[in-house]
Order: sequence, then C-alpha cells, then structure tokens
Amino acid sequence: MIERLHGILVESHPTFAVVECAGIGYGVQISARTGERMPPEGTEITIFTHLVVREDAMELFGFADRQEKELFLQMIEVNGVGPKTAQRILSSISPGDFLSIIARGDKAALNKIKGVGKKTAELFILSLKDKAMAISAVGGGETTALLSKNLGETVQALHTLGVKDPAAQKAVEKAAEILGEDADVTKLIPEALKHI
Repeated sequence: MIERLHGILVESHPTFAVVECAGIGYGVQISARTGERMPPEGTEITIFTHLVVREDAMELFGFADRQEKELFLQMIEVNGVGPKTAQRILSSISPGDFLSIIARGDKAALNKIKGVGKKTAELFILSLKDKAMAISAVGGGETTALLSKNLGETVQALHTLGVKDPAAQKAVEKAAEILGEDADVTKLIPEALKHI
C-alpha cells in the first residue's frame, strides 16, 4: 500500500492534487477541506494516502493529517459507505466536528450532512461511537503534513515550546503571511510567537 507521498505539489484543485515523487506524478483524490489547506503549487509536501483497488480502477485518496485518514478508513468500513461518499462527508465537515456528533449520538446533526441519510446515520453511530475517542486522539503532531518544510519545522518548534494546535498552526500561518512562506525558520518562530 501507498501510505503517504512526499514530493512536489505540481497541481492543486479543490478535490484533486498531483504530487510528483521521483519523477512520477501521483493523482490524489482529496477532500475539499484538505484542498483548502494545500500550499502553493511547486511546494514540497507530505500527504497521507490510502490506495483503493477495485476491479476496474485504482484510486489514491489523500489526507491532510492522520486523523482525517483514520476517520476515512473507519467510515468506508461502514456498510453502504464507499470512498467517494466518505470523501464528500469529509469535504463538508471537519473530522473533529464529525467525531463530536458521533460521540453524542446526534442522528439529527448527521442527517444534515450531505450524503448521510437516516439509515447511514444510524450505522455511523453504531459502528463508530466506541471508536470516536480513539480516532480523536490520532495524529496530534501530524497536522503539519501539508505545510512547506520551513512552516512545518516552525510549527514543530512551537510544539516544543508548549504551544498546541490549532493555535500553533494559526500563528505560523499568520507569520508566513507577513514574512512569506520561504522565510527562514529562525525568523518565523519569533514572528509566530507574536500571534499566539
């Protein structure tokens, strides 16, 4: 299986990206939320992936962090939920919000998500309620996967200083707006600390 890709983002669309690794361009299906977090084309990125193999096709699905990937994997285990449906759901709601709804057993809130009917809502709650806390805990330090190398290192530095996500990531993004994404880590850290 292809667990993740590390390379250059050569194409970025709302729900599709191409990552070039060692001269090969991998087409990756992504949620709209992951699409919003993509850096500019030409940037070096790491993206978590899951390969879905069917009789007539092989599709690579990509995720901004381990939590989104783990939730996707659990969703496609639910009867009647395929990869495209899981991706559509992840495009319309964050993994954290989705897991919160599951933990509360809130069928009405699930029904408001596009692509989730009454039966699917019940199946999600039955299948995922016991797993919601475990999935929530996945990938604490992996949220920097889609950031450029310098920004990722800056977020990690803030983690070392005791700043947790999402505050660390937001502060680094603000610093990058001011100094530029290619700014040196030694300049990004003090700038980011101003925005905590």
